[in-house]
Amino acid sequence: MVNVMSAKKSNGAKTDRSDPKKNKSLAIRTVLKKLPSSKATDVAAAVKKEFGHEVSQNMVYMVKTKANMDLDGRVKKPKATRYGTPMTSTVLWVDAIKTAKHLLKATGSVANAMALLKAVDG
Repeated sequence: MVNVMSAKKSNGAKTDRSDPKKNKSLAIRTVLKKLPSSKATDVAAAVKKEFGHEVSQNMVYMVKTKANMDLDGRVKKPKATRYGTPMTSTVLWVDAIKTAKHLLKATGSVANAMALLKAVDG
């Protein structure tokens, strides 16, 4: 009877994903760490010389692109500015406008308010 449940190819030995001599992508990543600003042709030549793999320029570009991609793909929140958290919601903007109105009322003019803000900013 033939076993039809086995969809995977099993060649007996498992490949070692952490060995750059057996893993082309890892070999490319290893060379890119050493030569981060080199061209794809130079990286391919270095991989051939160091690990013995024939890799195309397209594969080098693919590995480079994958390395630069965000891992989770989620939208990143804006980072805090030097003045604290960024204004990311309408409520924060409205509050800032009210504070600015109070500042203008207290100082009497835009020029005085600007001078005060520049003095506070340092």
